[in-house]
Amino acid sequence: MNTNEILIWSSSLMALLLYYPLIFGIIRGEIKQSVASWIFWLLLDAIALVSIILQKGNYLLLVSNCACGTLVILSLVYKRLFRWTRFETFVLILVLVCLFVWSLSGSRWATIASTMAVCISGGPQIRDSWRTPDWTTGLIYTGYMLASSLSFLGGKSWTVEERFYQGMMALLSMVIASASFRKRHNENC
Repeated sequence: MNTNEILIWSSSLMALLLYYPLIFGIIRGEIKQSVASWIFWLLLDAIALVSIILQKGNYLLLVSNCACGTLVILSLVYKRLFRWTRFETFVLILVLVCLFVWSLSGSRWATIASTMAVCISGGPQIRDSWRTPDWTTGLIYTGYMLASSLSFLGGKSWTVEERFYQGMMALLSMVIASASFRKRHNENC
């Protein structure tokens, strides 16, 4: 096993472990998420996964994300956390746009479109982390940033199929973690 493979497998294992606090928090009723949002995020990751596999690229982190995303969805269904807001409609449109881009432009552009859609759909998490800083969320997203960075470093070449998704997820996770770690301003000052 070479260094690239060690980095990629390490990132995938780390990602698997990082989903467990979320899943157990949902099951215990401590974390509220939308099942519809997670279904659409899973679809976006699945588009990226299949498009990267078709390009013979660095896909193992996405396998972990899709597998654990499925477990998150099952835990949300178990807890009956269903809701539909404008955000879910927006992410559904992003999924449809990604499928349209894929059908017109091929796998490379499907990877780019789905990765950007995941980043865009992370906006509400950034907002929530900014409004309500939380160290636990910050630590989890720091872990995601490290996992994505390991996978990024494990890429064999500087191409979309080897490093784009991983690099963008590292940046997104860094932004969310930074927002989560910030100190809240005291409103009494």
